[in-house]
Order: sequence, then structure tokens, then C-alpha cells
Amino acid sequence: MKTFGTILVSAAFLLFWLGDETTDAFDKNDLQRLKTTNNCPSCDLRAANLNWADLREANLAHADLRKAQLFMANLRGASLTGANLAYANLAGARLVDAVVSEINFKGTNLRSINMKKLNLQGIDFRGAVLVGTNFSNADLSNTDLRGAWLYHANLEEADLNGADLSTSKVWYHQITKAISCNTKSRFWDVINSGCVGM
Repeated sequence: MKTFGTILVSAAFLLFWLGDETTDAFDKNDLQRLKTTNNCPSCDLRAANLNWADLREANLAHADLRKAQLFMANLRGASLTGANLAYANLAGARLVDAVVSEINFKGTNLRSINMKKLNLQGIDFRGAVLVGTNFSNADLSNTDLRGAWLYHANLEEADLNGADLSTSKVWYHQITKAISCNTKSRFWDVINSGCVGM
């Protein structure tokens, strides 16, 4: 009886998992549209395999790219305004000159990406993997970095004003290189070293 119960629970879990995978499926027409036109605003590209893809100057504004695979993808100059990249894999991708305002990077793998000088103001980075990411001179003001992994990230001259790093994994010497005012940190309370007039 116990074995039957275990099988039943396992079968129910498998059905749930398969159902969840189905909901993560991308629209094949949208993927083909991206590949042929490089223009796919508001497209459904959930969990699409775009590893090593050349997406220079692509229009992906407001596209749904949750769990998409974009390893080493070239997104130089791409429009990603309002795109949802939660839990996507962008490790090693190129985002130089990309427009990333209002993007969702929650739980995203952005390991070793060059985000130098990008406007990232107010973006959700909760739980993101940002190990070795270059944020030098980037605008990270009012970003949510709770739970993010920032070890070895370059924060030199990055604007962290109003950012929340209260549960992020980061070393203090990294934060000291940034511009911080009303910046919430994990072990050092609120950092105001970069406030004008203080």
C-alpha cells in the first residue's frame, strides 16, 4: 500500500512537472521570426535555445525570455527594454550598448558579462548570478540585488545609490569602489560614503 502511494505521488509530480514544462515552451513562429528578421518585440521565447546566437541590434523589447538559453549570445546594441529574462542563462553574453531599461533579471545567470556604463537603474537582480560581471561606471541606482552573487564583480565607480544589497553575497572592498548613498548592505548596515555633502 505504501509502495502504491509512493508511485501515485511520483506520477502526480511527473504530470505536474510535464505540465510546467509545457507552459515554458516558446512559440515556434516567434523563434523563426527572430531568426529571419532580428525583430521580435513582445515575442514568446520562453526556454528557447539561443546559445551563441548573433542577435546584434535585435529588437526584443518586452519579449518573454524566461529560462531562455543565451550562453555566449551576441546582444550588442540590442533593444531589451521591458524584456523578461528571469532565470535565463546569459553567461558570457555580450550586452555592450544594449538597451536594458525596465528589464527583469531575477535569478538570471549573468556571469562574467560586460555591463560597463549600462543604465541598469531600478532593475530586479534578486538571486542573479553576477560573479565576475563588469559593472564599472554602470548605473545600478535603486536596483534590487538581494540574494545576488556578486563575488569578483567589478563595481568600480558604479552608482549604487539606493540599491538594496542587504542579502547579497559581496565583499566589502568591492562596495568601497562604488558610489554609495543610502545603500543597504548585508553586514555594514546603510552605506552613505558617497552621499554629496556628507
